Amino acid sequence: MDWLIVFIGIVIGAVVTAYVFCRNFVGTLRVDQSDPTDAPYLFLEIEKGMGDISRKKYVLLRVNTESYIPHD
Repeated sequence: MDWLIVFIGIVIGAVVTAYVFCRNFVGTLRVDQSDPTDAPYLFLEIEKGMGDISRKKYVLLRVNTESYIPHD
């Protein structure tokens, strides 16, 4: 019975942590490596306003490594 209480606690903790982190994302950092001979291009796609971002000491970004130009 004790293992069930521990398991439920872990699940609840994981759900709360995921909610808090997902709520704090401010945008996406897109890494485009379409040209293998050149350095990767970095694009910052912001979803929230600059007022929301400038008040924070740290921000969270999702990372998208999809290349948009196909390799031949």
